[in-house]
Amino acid sequence: MKDCAQPLQHIEHGIPPVFDERSEVLVLGTMPSPKSREAAFFYGHPQNRFWRVLAALFDEPVPEDNAERADLLLRHHIALWDVLESCDIRGASDASIANPHPNDLSRVLEKAPVRRVFCTGAAAGRYYAKLCEAASGLAAEVLPSPSPANAAWSLPRLVEAYRPVADATTPFKPPVLEVSQVVALERAIAEAGTPLDALMRRVGRFLAFEACKALEGMEGAKEIVIFCGNGNNGGDGWVAGEYLDRWGIPVCLVTAVEPAALTAEPARAAALRATASLSAHSQVVLAPTDAEVPALLNGASLAIDALLGTGFAHDTVKAPFDGWIRALNAARDRGTLVVAADVPSGFSAQMGRAAKDAVRADLTVTMIVPKPGLAAKDGAAHCGRFVVAPIAYIEPLV
Repeated sequence: MKDCAQPLQHIEHGIPPVFDERSEVLVLGTMPSPKSREAAFFYGHPQNRFWRVLAALFDEPVPEDNAERADLLLRHHIALWDVLESCDIRGASDASIANPHPNDLSRVLEKAPVRRVFCTGAAAGRYYAKLCEAASGLAAEVLPSPSPANAAWSLPRLVEAYRPVADATTPFKPPVLEVSQVVALERAIAEAGTPLDALMRRVGRFLAFEACKALEGMEGAKEIVIFCGNGNNGGDGWVAGEYLDRWGIPVCLVTAVEPAALTAEPARAAALRATASLSAHSQVVLAPTDAEVPALLNGASLAIDALLGTGFAHDTVKAPFDGWIRALNAARDRGTLVVAADVPSGFSAQMGRAAKDAVRADLTVTMIVPKPGLAAKDGAAHCGRFVVAPIAYIEPLV
């Protein structure tokens, strides 16, 4: 009713398509809504479920900004645009469209190996069939609209309806890289436009996402203890704690050094931000003794190990982290799930060799690519199951 009261307004599209030479499917909406034009990106209305659907399809966290949304699309070989280049329209009402003019889809189709086209809603499908199909030579498959106005379609139903999009793409399998190569890759990612602090936000959120999945189906209180080291692996833990607390899961962040005294960046900034944002249900514990750490783990459903990262290559772990690792392993023996950030602490991601004290994880969430040590020597005993967090579009860089 609100849109019906508005006058027709002439709208030019203005948002460039997202695609590259690896895009295999083209997903088309009708025309950007006012909220999308305001956000300068597709499906910008906060209640639109498009990004939640794609995230669920590929089992990853919902992207939070335009850079992450574009990254998700490119990582999964999806091109995204709209059918119309301009039209007259009332608000966001596709039913009111007059004088439609199509986008020149050859801009995408001549450069990308697109095999299938999908339209997100009946209006997009109708305008594509009328204005674009003859030139493209590809018939479009019409999907239900992810708009909040399409209330008959729940999120789970939408995810199943959109599954052909995922099935039509070729998954990218990240290569196993040496630790030194991963460092170089992170520099290349930063030079391509995603700085280390943004990567850390993505890492921490993916870690929190996997922790939430691990908690599903557990009975009783759901509390998570996060052990944060003094470097950037610890920063991943601080970000994970911030997100888990935001999502309503109490966390206990354990650190040997006060956040303000950390020297590694962006870990210090992440720790300060997390500390400032925590609710009353969560806490930061500074420099607990070896005797106090087991008490912190009592009753914890899950613990996150973010102490030592992929740079560790020694035979022993220094105090106090050696005692914390022993407490973590003892808690795991009593039933606490242990999730390692990137690599279990005390374990060499390069050589696959465990130090005297090394975390035995149930799940290792390794970042960007697998490392050789995860599947070698002591890997099975210490890494448990491991998943790769695809936090950046690396295919053109490797």
